[in-house]
Amino acid sequence: MEINGLPAHALLVHLVVVLLPLTAVAAIVVSAWPAAQRKLTFLVPVGAVIGAIAVPITTSAGEDLAKKLGNPPFLEKHENFGDMVLPWAAALAVTTIAQWLYLRRDAVSTVPRIVLAVLVVAAAVGTATIVALTGDSGAQAVWGNS
Repeated sequence: MEINGLPAHALLVHLVVVLLPLTAVAAIVVSAWPAAQRKLTFLVPVGAVIGAIAVPITTSAGEDLAKKLGNPPFLEKHENFGDMVLPWAAALAVTTIAQWLYLRRDAVSTVPRIVLAVLVVAAAVGTATIVALTGDSGAQAVWGNS
């Protein structure tokens, strides 16, 4: 998989590495700050869904690149972390969509709002963490420090 002669993974990974952590931060802000709920609530699930869709495309491009490199052992840690990104990204997408749908209601009860906020924050922290670990292990593999 190439884009303009470059390995697609090296280009696509930036979408995941930027969009998912940014969406995770926005999801936490939306969960904690009512003013942000009114302004950002729709954008957060959109970012989460786009990020989740980008993950398998980026993973596929990474697998293609690994094959071209002969599946070197120094990529194993990066691949293992990479396999954990999609479940976390999916959790972020699902929880932010649920939160957005709930907050659109006219009458919003405190307990469900708090439960959803906790679930969103957990998914956001997990997503940002696994993306950071995956990105770091990939950078370590590329620069020979693994």
